[in-house]
Amino acid sequence: MLLLLAGLLFRVSAQTIDSEGVAYYKAGFPNAAKTLLLSEVGTSPSDARGYYYLGNIYFSENKADSASYYYKKGLALDAENPYCRIGLAQLLLKDDPKQGAEQIDAMLKGKNKKNPDIIIAAGRAFLDNNMPEKALEYKELAEKIAGKYAPLHVFAGDIAFVKSNMGNACSEYEQAIYFDPDCKEAYIKYAEAYMNVNPRLSVEMLFKLKSLHPDFLPVEKELAIVYYSLGEYREAIDAYEQFIHSNCASVDDFTKYSMVLFLAKDYGKSLDLVNKALERDPDNVILKRLAMYDNYELKEYSKGLQAAQTFFDQSADSECVYLDHLYYGRLLSANKQSDKALEHYYKALDMESDKPEIWKELSEVHEKMSNYNEAIHAFNTYLKAIGKDAEVADLFFLGRLYYYEGSALTDSLPENLAKKKTALASADSIFSIVEEKVPDNYLGYFWRARANSLLDPETTVGLAKPYYESALAILEDKPDAGKSLLVECNSYLGYYYFVKNEFTESKVYWNKILEIDPSNDTARKALEGIQ
Repeated sequence: MLLLLAGLLFRVSAQTIDSEGVAYYKAGFPNAAKTLLLSEVGTSPSDARGYYYLGNIYFSENKADSASYYYKKGLALDAENPYCRIGLAQLLLKDDPKQGAEQIDAMLKGKNKKNPDIIIAAGRAFLDNNMPEKALEYKELAEKIAGKYAPLHVFAGDIAFVKSNMGNACSEYEQAIYFDPDCKEAYIKYAEAYMNVNPRLSVEMLFKLKSLHPDFLPVEKELAIVYYSLGEYREAIDAYEQFIHSNCASVDDFTKYSMVLFLAKDYGKSLDLVNKALERDPDNVILKRLAMYDNYELKEYSKGLQAAQTFFDQSADSECVYLDHLYYGRLLSANKQSDKALEHYYKALDMESDKPEIWKELSEVHEKMSNYNEAIHAFNTYLKAIGKDAEVADLFFLGRLYYYEGSALTDSLPENLAKKKTALASADSIFSIVEEKVPDNYLGYFWRARANSLLDPETTVGLAKPYYESALAILEDKPDAGKSLLVECNSYLGYYYFVKNEFTESKVYWNKILEIDPSNDTARKALEGIQ
């Protein structure tokens, strides 16, 4: 009968409602719990337990003096409070394990030796000092008194969690929920245990708790973390929005939320949060990194460059990742500092040489600097890396690079002439593939025309003629065709027939130009010369 009454007593105890601060503490949210507990504790002897939890929070932060202060503050309200005495003994375990253990065991005598909560608190003192095997002894001791007690199963789950036995941990948390369906921390800890194993089960468990306590913000926080791990950024954003402006949110939460917003391409909102969080934690490396990234994506290149310089000035090399150098390179290039940009693109490649986008952007920087040989090498490396994923636009870009290389070489030196012809022949070959792949698009024909025009600078052979004709036929059917494109095609063809002394044909094209651009002086003078 006594055992039955004891079992009933502990089941009733499991149903007692914790204060908000205690609930947050037990669920594993010490930062929010600290703020809440400080507002909850007062001068009543019953508040000693709250000071015990505050002491534990500071203990977990390795702030022994603060932890001792709050344990002693609790004892000042209740001199015999076993929890605060266990807290002080917990501090002693670090430096003098034997004496600390003796003081803890001294709390488990008399009326306390049958109290599972005190036994569990004693066991936690060892668990929090990285002594899980010793904690297990107290778990087994409490089990003899109250085996069907939810807090005991939470404690057993925590021991298994520390020992990386996630299956046993979740089994214990499920037992805690079975004996107390309102045991909030069991749901949260189950979700954390399964987060890297089966995150969908974590989501399922969190929604069960959410259905019971829709206003319990740690649920949203955990959901945000799980959705983030799944790459489901919109769902993560919805969850973060529920708690980010509450006492539950830490700087770390602001940081993660800012990152989720960045990944979801909501750069403006991400930057707003970054700036707010930097006010609280100005040395946060991740936040400073995001300030650089967000400003670039928002095309705030000057501000982004400032953010990048701040980040690199205040960050060790070991803290940098390839994206840091990539974004710095992008910002330097956007701010017309191409030489410095190249330096960071190459550093990004040193860290991650298998990222094709770096080679592509490196090629673009070299092109800006008219380093066409380097640009071609970088872009060919990019094409090799993406293999079958290469698109027509990629081929077109490479063809343009060969064309620009050829057009940049003068004919004054024999070696230049040979290089020029090779580059232009490569351009023509690539543009022919573009022409083949998209025959209804003018680009392949038009750029083949340009390449062949340079291979036949005096228009003696008319190498470019068939390509300008094909490009013109397509452009004339396009209502939105660019005027300059039409003028170029007609100009070449007009000049070609002029050189051939076929003046009637030549006039057709010069007149077409005047229809497009009545003020075109070249066409007007050409017609005057023919007449």
